Amino acid sequence: MLKILIIDDEPAAGNILKVLIEKHVTHPKEIQYCSTPHEGLALLKSWQPTLLMLDIEMPGMNGFDFLNEASDWNFHVIFTTAYDRYAIKAIRFSALDYLLKPIDITDLQNAINRHIVSREYPQHTSRQLVGNLMDNLQQKFPGHFKLALSTMQGVFLFDAAEIIYCEGVGNYTRFHFTKKPAMLVSKTIKEYEDLLSDHHFVRVHKSYLVNMDHVNKYEKEGILWMSNGEQITVSRRKKEEIRNRIIK
Repeated sequence: MLKILIIDDEPAAGNILKVLIEKHVTHPKEIQYCSTPHEGLALLKSWQPTLLMLDIEMPGMNGFDFLNEASDWNFHVIFTTAYDRYAIKAIRFSALDYLLKPIDITDLQNAINRHIVSREYPQHTSRQLVGNLMDNLQQKFPGHFKLALSTMQGVFLFDAAEIIYCEGVGNYTRFHFTKKPAMLVSKTIKEYEDLLSDHHFVRVHKSYLVNMDHVNKYEKEGILWMSNGEQITVSRRKKEEIRNRIIK
């Protein structure tokens, strides 16, 4: 049974989200809505939701302030927000979910389904991810964000500079690090291509996303020699772009 708490200071938006969940999410569920973060804090204690659908922009106490005030953490969080590039990037770096307003039905269903799967993870995982989000939001530049990788073994935090390259393995991504063993994460390489594009990462092949700061040498045949001694083949259509990047 899902116990979903919606917190949004705009009653129209909150009630629309409630109706969308009732109509389009088939999993057994109970839903509560409140229009103020203070009401939400009380319901955390008395009702103990499993999933929080939390608006970010609220007067008096925004969504992040709310989480700082929360004491009981047997829940996961999906943020709901209008477009805010910096906040959204911080959320994504922290391996948390968000929905853009107006809410798209398919995005909503996918986010709820991810929550259902994530309930198999350790209970403290959500709190760790939100803690990393809070730290990221205090940074002045996205380049200082910590990337959270959430696995069945727990949450691991990394600087982008620690990642040598990412390898696509079907719907999974294997991360290769400077000092840690490789790690497999259940997200596609496409998601990380977009997320790491501002951190000198380039998709050199359908299966490889490379940190250009870790390229030691480029051979004209289209071979990248990485800082860990491994070789990565550049796809034919990417050869000129990579050569130009390295020459510059």
